[in-house]
Amino acid sequence: MDFIAESKKNHVWRKTVWHTNPDEHPLSAAHSVEVYCCEEVNGYAVWYVRKLKRSDGRGLDTVENGDYLLRFFAKDRRDDAIEWSVLIANNATGEDAVIVGLDALVAGGQKV
Repeated sequence: MDFIAESKKNHVWRKTVWHTNPDEHPLSAAHSVEVYCCEEVNGYAVWYVRKLKRSDGRGLDTVENGDYLLRFFAKDRRDDAIEWSVLIANNATGEDAVIVGLDALVAGGQKV
């Protein structure tokens, strides 16, 4: 059985959109882009976690790394929260397009 961190136990859906390959960069810091939906006390939150190198070139130049609350859903809208998370975390043209799309959503979100 894998250990699940306490902070991850309330996740109802999550996806790592992109991450560095530890085999290719074993001594480098880990970089990643993740989207997750988690249950909160009064509803469901959709988060975007952006941890890219400054020189990475992915996404929009105007967006900084950080944790962004993109949207909040009421307690009775669990399925809507998961569906929206899945839709924003996937794009047929690839992970770079997903990151640009997520960066574009940051303007309407809140950096935490």
